[in-house]
Amino acid sequence: MEIKKSVVLGICAVAIVGIGYAVYWDYLRQTDPEFRKKLKKNKRKAAKARRAAAEETKVKTADFLRKAVEQVGSESFPTDVAAKEKYFMEQVAKGESLFAVGESGYHDAALCFYKALKVYPNPVELIMIYQKTIPEAVFTLVYEMMSIEVKKKQAEYFENFPPKEMNVKVQEVNQISTSDDLVRRALISTKDFEPGDVIFVEHPIASALDPSLEGNEFCSYCLKELNGAKFVDESDLFGAIYCSESCKDKAMTEYETLLFTTRDDSSSSKEARLKDSVKSGKVKYPLMIARFLAKMVHEETQKVATGIEEEYSTWDHIERLRFLSVNPSDKESKEIKLMRDLFETKVPGMEEFISEERYLMLKGKLLYNAYGIHTDHNIKENLEETVRSSQPNVIGAGFYRVASYLAHSCSPNTEVRFPDNNNVLSIVAIKPIKAGEELRISYIRVGDRNCSNRRNELETKWRFNCTCTKCLEETGEVDTTA
Repeated sequence: MEIKKSVVLGICAVAIVGIGYAVYWDYLRQTDPEFRKKLKKNKRKAAKARRAAAEETKVKTADFLRKAVEQVGSESFPTDVAAKEKYFMEQVAKGESLFAVGESGYHDAALCFYKALKVYPNPVELIMIYQKTIPEAVFTLVYEMMSIEVKKKQAEYFENFPPKEMNVKVQEVNQISTSDDLVRRALISTKDFEPGDVIFVEHPIASALDPSLEGNEFCSYCLKELNGAKFVDESDLFGAIYCSESCKDKAMTEYETLLFTTRDDSSSSKEARLKDSVKSGKVKYPLMIARFLAKMVHEETQKVATGIEEEYSTWDHIERLRFLSVNPSDKESKEIKLMRDLFETKVPGMEEFISEERYLMLKGKLLYNAYGIHTDHNIKENLEETVRSSQPNVIGAGFYRVASYLAHSCSPNTEVRFPDNNNVLSIVAIKPIKAGEELRISYIRVGDRNCSNRRNELETKWRFNCTCTKCLEETGEVDTTA
């Protein structure tokens, strides 16, 4: 009892001293100006120390992230499936053991999870798994590494593209004030050229015949006129015909099998609905978008199968291109639903990728950048869809990575040609061109049309007011004697 009493008395004594100190401290805080000043000074000092510590941590983290991305960028990763799986499991296990240690292991753990991403077949899926299974602080580090890598890749894009052998580079240039942007990306020659010289040759990302010509006189893949044998695939619901076995095999591999091969051959199947929509609507751009999306899937499938990844994907190439803003209408809504319905059962998750915003953006890029592919034969043209073409007899359209950067001029220094009468485009000089000079083509047929007439077409189709030299001279907007 005496011991308990002593303990209680001791506790009470400590409590009384503590309360007394608190009362005294509060008294000083209220009555002593110097004490208050000292308190404020200490608070500021502590806050400054915390800010300094936070800034130091931020700097160290940023330095770690930068070095980590550089380190991973210089490493080589396994390419065959078994080796990839082994490497992935090792990195994940190591990352888990490191973050279990606590905050001191977070940086190294994040690096392991980031490396595991490099060999996983579906990085987006893995990111979603990470978000649910690893500590938030570690996930944030992994996400920041990815952001740094993407920004670095974007910054270096135009250093690596177009390839040097194409004799051109993309460069930002200022332009005369129009309804367009004041700064745009232009295609610049890296060599001197004489009239008739071929500057570069390019295959399309996607192309399509005018729907009225499908299954008749032209190859559905390369758009070349059929002269002789016709090749078909019986499983293809679209009914495409090809000029060669090679074109048929490429089409079936890249997009046709995914889009139009089905066990359900009824008129209500998703494949049949897409076919009917394209052919009855007399429009090629929904088909080109479907082919583009299918080729993206093929690209990813090849990457997983071979372990070889291109430095830049097809999407990387097209996301930098200009596009027209497309307002959603009932027509576009039906196209989007049809596309989502078609892909959802064929490629899990693809229906989420085909959002309204992304579909309209893709369509806008086609409307702004697609080239009309023409033939030597007289045909009835479909004028419902916008294409860049200074020639008549357009049989279809092609979407090109590099040629899309060519700006318009009513007095161009190059022209588009299709010398093999297929969808392979050649850009040919029609005036002397010096290295460093911007390359331009005509988006329209100029002929003897006056400036007002030309400008009206350009404004209607591409929504810019032409300020090329020819237009400015004709309207007196520049001093031609200067």
